[in-house]
Amino acid sequence: MLKRKTFECKAYAKINLSLNVYNKTKENLHNLESLICFINLYDEIKINQSKYFSIRIEGPFKKYLKNNENIIKKAFIAYSKLSNVKTKYKICLKKNIPVSAGLGGGSADAAAILKGLNYLNNNKINKKTLLKLAMNIGSDVPVCLNSKNAFISGYGDILTKVSSIPPFFVLLINPKKELSTKKVFESYKVKNKTKKKIININKLNFSKWILKQRNDLEEYSIKILPEIKDMLNFFSISKNCFFFSMTGSGPTVFGLFKNKIDVINANHILNKNYSKWWSGIYSLKT
Repeated sequence: MLKRKTFECKAYAKINLSLNVYNKTKENLHNLESLICFINLYDEIKINQSKYFSIRIEGPFKKYLKNNENIIKKAFIAYSKLSNVKTKYKICLKKNIPVSAGLGGGSADAAAILKGLNYLNNNKINKKTLLKLAMNIGSDVPVCLNSKNAFISGYGDILTKVSSIPPFFVLLINPKKELSTKKVFESYKVKNKTKKKIININKLNFSKWILKQRNDLEEYSIKILPEIKDMLNFFSISKNCFFFSMTGSGPTVFGLFKNKIDVINANHILNKNYSKWWSGIYSLKT
C-alpha cells in the first residue's frame, strides 16, 4: 500500500467552561476536573513528506510564537521514536489562535501533528497508544486529538464524553500579553476541596449547571496579570452576557451570549473603548 503524501487539518481552540484544580499526582502533576469545549477558531496545519524536516509558520500570531514550535517538534520526535518512522516531513502552520492564552493552541497543534503523522503512516499506532503518547506531551493534548467537548479529569488523561450542550456565541478577549502556565500553577495553593461528581451535561441542565462553575486559577492569574480582572469586569456589565470566566490559566477570558446581536454589540463597545485588546466572536462546537 502506498503511503499518503499530504495531511491537512484544522486544530481547534478550546475554552474551559469550568476548571477545578486539586492536589498533585505521583507524577507531580495537578489533578484537574474541567469541562472543555471547542470553538470555531483554529490553526491550520499541513504536513508533507520531504527530504528534510522543517517547520514553516505564518498567520496573525506568528510573531508571538516562542514555545509552539517546540511542542510541534516534541510531538514529531515522540511519534517518530515510538513508531520507528524515519521519514522527513515539512510542517506548515498557520497560527490563528493567540499564543500562551489558555486556548490550548499549542496542544491542538501537537495533537494535529500526531494525527497527521499517523495518517501519513497508515495508522501505524493504534488509538489507545496514540492517546498515551498525547498524555506524555501535555495535559490538554489528549482531548485535542478528537476536538470534541468532554469532561477531563486526572491530569487530562481521563476523558468523559459530553452528549450535548446548547448553542452559544462566544466573545474572546485577550490582552495581547502572554501568561506562563507554569508560573500560575506554581503560585496556586491547593485548598481543601471535595471533588465534584461529573454529571451528564445536556441541553436541559447545562444553563443551571454552568452558573455554579468557576475557574480555580483565576485569582492567581489576576495576581500576576491584573488586567484579567478588567476584562472580566467588562463582561460583568455587558448586556445579556449569560456567563463569563477565564479559560485555562489565562489570560484570555470569554463571555457566552445566547443572541448574536448581543455579542456583536458587546464586541463593538469593547473595540471602541479597549482598542489595545484583541477580541473575536466565535461559536461553541455543540
